Amino acid sequence: MRVSFLRFNGLVLFAWFGLLAIGGCRHGNSFDMSGHATSWNASKSAARQDLSQIPPPSKSTYLAVTQESEWRNPLLSVESNMIQLRIYLPDENSSPIDRGGMTRLTVARKQVLNIRLADLPQALSSLPDGAWPYGRVVAIGELRQTPQNQAWRQNHLQVTIHTLKDMGIVVDDWNIPLLAR
Repeated sequence: MRVSFLRFNGLVLFAWFGLLAIGGCRHGNSFDMSGHATSWNASKSAARQDLSQIPPPSKSTYLAVTQESEWRNPLLSVESNMIQLRIYLPDENSSPIDRGGMTRLTVARKQVLNIRLADLPQALSSLPDGAWPYGRVVAIGELRQTPQNQAWRQNHLQVTIHTLKDMGIVVDDWNIPLLAR
């Protein structure tokens, strides 16, 4: 009897903490960094210093890329509570034989990470130099306008772009028409 009572209490406690964690995650705004201004600014500053080793981008190079499937630098997609970061790891084989062929597929080097805004500076500064073939530029992928994302979309996009610029990264915003870029 005592063992089943302890087991029941343990399950209730586990369920209660689970609900607390889910409820806290749902209502928190991971794009509001005002409560962590000091550590947030330090994180961006450290990332800026690390990223300064990557050369500035050439507009003629990265503006020539018009499709997401051709983009090889980091690409971000801003979601309601996270940022999706897509990168292509560099091809470590320096031989031109079969580059992009059956044994060295570009898709195999593709990595997609879901990160919080607070982790964006460290995530970008820890990428290998080969992940930046166009220089220090990222693209922000197109996000379809829906009634569900209308309330937060513009704010989250602006916060992300401002953060990237604070770190010295050029932003190629694919959310605006190609002629305006």
